Amino acid sequence: MRYGICPLSVVPMRKDDSHQSELVSELLFNDIYEVIEENSEWLKIRCSYDSYEGWIRKLQHQEISDNEYDAYLNKEKFIINSPFTIYKSSILSFGSIVSERISDSIPMRNIFDPKIMVESAMKLLNIPYRWGGKSIMGIDCSAFVQLCAKVAGYQLPRDASQQVNQGKIIRLNDAQAGDLAFFENDNHNITHVGILLSNDRIIHASGVTRIDFIDKKGIYNKNINCHTHNLSVIKRII
Repeated sequence: MRYGICPLSVVPMRKDDSHQSELVSELLFNDIYEVIEENSEWLKIRCSYDSYEGWIRKLQHQEISDNEYDAYLNKEKFIINSPFTIYKSSILSFGSIVSERISDSIPMRNIFDPKIMVESAMKLLNIPYRWGGKSIMGIDCSAFVQLCAKVAGYQLPRDASQQVNQGKIIRLNDAQAGDLAFFENDNHNITHVGILLSNDRIIHASGVTRIDFIDKKGIYNKNINCHTHNLSVIKRII
């Protein structure tokens, strides 16, 4: 097996091996991965953190050995918990990993703290939405939730349709800050996710990372006076 590590602030992951292909996710600095397929210009990779797959350009790949890969998995890590920071002349986005304690970083946790989840989410207010994005330059709803959970000590999958399988079901009336709300389309497929601030307020990535009202029907956008997302289920990370 071949392995790699992301040497850049952000590297796009595409659905297919083409510049025109859909952006499905992004690698952040020091993300590690397995190489599972390749051609002359592209590598298909599987991210070690969440097993998500996509294609990156070979020009943005940095090879690491089996021993380096294993050593990285076992070393102490620190996670950027501000919208961005400067590290060795690079701009690192929220949720990026470094191997030494620097300003704007905290040790990676392995015990979930919903308070940190909410604090992290609030730091990302007004970040623009971008399908497949995971950085302050643009982030989608599930990456926003995944990264806030990562800083708070819980490992979530990449997509909302996968994240909904985590935790236990909670009634909206009993919901607390840090619970996750999932929303469905007309076919009852999970298409959106956000983080509850209370049982009537939610922060989520839709146009920008924003705060809206939530009720039993779904998300209510006061600016346009209508519901924008249909509530499916509330889950509590445990």
